[in-house]
Amino acid sequence: MLLPEVHVNEPVTISAAAELLGITVDTIRYYEKEGIAPAPERGPDGWRRYDTAALSWLAGTAMLRGTGMRVQEMREYAAAYRAGADDVARLALLEQHHEAVLARQAEVQRHLTALERKIAAYRDAIAMTDADSTV
Repeated sequence: MLLPEVHVNEPVTISAAAELLGITVDTIRYYEKEGIAPAPERGPDGWRRYDTAALSWLAGTAMLRGTGMRVQEMREYAAAYRAGADDVARLALLEQHHEAVLARQAEVQRHLTALERKIAAYRDAIAMTDADSTV
């Protein structure tokens, strides 16, 4: 996954990873438990250690979730990646999700336009009431 990019010079703990990515430790653990993110290497102390590759995967996962991708779809994408699915197959999954995001975006834009009309109507009504009261 390409964005956002997070680079570290040496592997970091799960709490540092969470802070770098702007997500919670519980979210990282959940993604690992669900098979969405691969389990990271562990240090000599047994603690998880996240290198740049692990952080990049988690960042991409957080981005997909932020676009509204369902957990099941995220599992499918991760499984396709692990199974060695070619770029065409993974691209198809992302393009399908992209279409869903665009549809939701269009719906939100329609609602936003209606909301802005409603706000304008209230402002006009208030302005007329204020003008009537000053006469």
